[in-house]
Amino acid sequence: MSKKFDDSLQLTKKLEGLGLSEKESKVYLSLLPYRDIGSSKLIRATGLHGQFVYNALTRLEELGLARHVIKNGRKKFSANTPNRLLSLVEEKRLTTQSIVRELQDRFAGKHEQDFEVYQGDVAFMSHQMNILRNMPNNTVWCAIASAADRYRQVVENLGFLEELDTLRREKNITIRYLGVESRRVDLSEREKNWFNWTYKILPGLGVGIIGIEIFPESVSFVVYGDEILCFTLSSKEVADGYRDFFESLWKLSSK
Repeated sequence: MSKKFDDSLQLTKKLEGLGLSEKESKVYLSLLPYRDIGSSKLIRATGLHGQFVYNALTRLEELGLARHVIKNGRKKFSANTPNRLLSLVEEKRLTTQSIVRELQDRFAGKHEQDFEVYQGDVAFMSHQMNILRNMPNNTVWCAIASAADRYRQVVENLGFLEELDTLRREKNITIRYLGVESRRVDLSEREKNWFNWTYKILPGLGVGIIGIEIFPESVSFVVYGDEILCFTLSSKEVADGYRDFFESLWKLSSK
């Protein structure tokens, strides 16, 4: 299996995570290298049945991801800039927030503790960004020995790095990170280059695939496997308890 095929397969899955169907993703990826391509060539490029391609093109045009012109009586299709995906994600976020507010007004079981599971890189990062957007200004995000390289890879691959940094700066959110001795050099560099990011080394702490992240009103347990799995417990009381635990470990740690 070629690297180009593997890359296309990964991009298809990522586009599906943003709400496109598999066929819409394949057609959009096939459109990107061309300007004004005919449907027959698209059918050959995607390997899909003609009707599937036509349906996908109609949907992509509705989403603003594709357009067409008429040349010699025939439709020729082109992809619009991939930046349009950012607008779609933002539109979806705003719509979701509006729906959640309406549903929350009808929700009878407003529990003091809520437990939610997020599976997959896209679901995890969307959840993280939502937590950050709702965090009060001048607050602290505490993390214990999470897989920092895997986290950064996901943030960069999904295009959240700039938004994450901007949000943290706007809200003056500090990250305090408890790490392991073997990562000291990397953590030191990160402290120099990242906004309001500081660390300490906890003696005896081992490297694992599970990280703990403590926010003002929730705690997340993140499993950094092939696909990220995040368990979040929303409770200020529980978050305060874990923060006290973190502070105890912080005092035992050093640079």
